[in-house]
Amino acid sequence: MKAKRETFNKIIYGSWISSLLFLAFGIFLFAKPKMANSLIGYFVGGLILVSGAVSLFNYFFAKKEIKYINFELIYGIITIIAGIAIIFNPLSISSIVTLGLGIWMVINGIMKLNTGIFLKKCKEETWVILLFIGILTLLSGILLIINPFKSTMIVTQVVGVFVIVYAILDIMHWLLVKKRSKEIIEFIK
Repeated sequence: MKAKRETFNKIIYGSWISSLLFLAFGIFLFAKPKMANSLIGYFVGGLILVSGAVSLFNYFFAKKEIKYINFELIYGIITIIAGIAIIFNPLSISSIVTLGLGIWMVINGIMKLNTGIFLKKCKEETWVILLFIGILTLLSGILLIINPFKSTMIVTQVVGVFVIVYAILDIMHWLLVKKRSKEIIEFIK
């Protein structure tokens, strides 16, 4: 019984530590979105740079029988240039992702508008709701496309809020589990 209780407590304390780390990460995303996006850009740029270096290494030192050897050279050069460009402008990767999200939202909004209009023709009562959602999605996508940098910061802060909420809910979950630990351990027997 004592061993089960100790194991159970280790699980709970490990989960609390994990939740507190998530909470700190969420606060960081919310409070410092520019720094968070820069760090992500440096990380992605570094990965791309390493990938290009590996390709160049393979080109110069791999066996010449490999049929895609010229691809290794071209891929290596392009990815090294892209990696360096991202490292020198780390926020560019976030802006590209935000721009892509904006384009996707515009397309999705247009599709929802189209479906809403179709439902109106079919005299379906929910067409107004779908039309409203389509307009909001379309406008949100346009805002992301018009100013991807500022939108990236807002998206990062929203993600930070979601991570904070998740961490708080997870901490509350484990507090409840800890409070009922006797009954849970008895059930496990």
